Amino acid sequence: MGRESVGELEHLILLAIVGLGDEASALRIRTTLDAEGRRVTRGALYRSLDRLGGKALIDWEIDEPGTERGGHARRIYGCTPSGLELLRERRATLERLWASAAGRLG
Repeated sequence: MGRESVGELEHLILLAIVGLGDEASALRIRTTLDAEGRRVTRGALYRSLDRLGGKALIDWEIDEPGTERGGHARRIYGCTPSGLELLRERRATLERLWASAAGRLG
């Protein structure tokens, strides 16, 4: 995989997508981030989703239109293998950094 660069918001969106699984619609992603104290505007979310798609870190499928959405379809997002690899690499890096800083953080 080429080393793709992602910012904090994109990283959190990738994690939310993985955590939500088959329920990873834009609304659910936004609700998940809001619940974790990371407010994101609708525009910022969609721009980030577009960037992640452009980097081939996510893909999506169109869900069946439902009555709860007024008959409109929605996109269900998923991480690509490259997206999952990026998350694993980020996690390993963060775990090493946290381990080295743990003694000073108390």
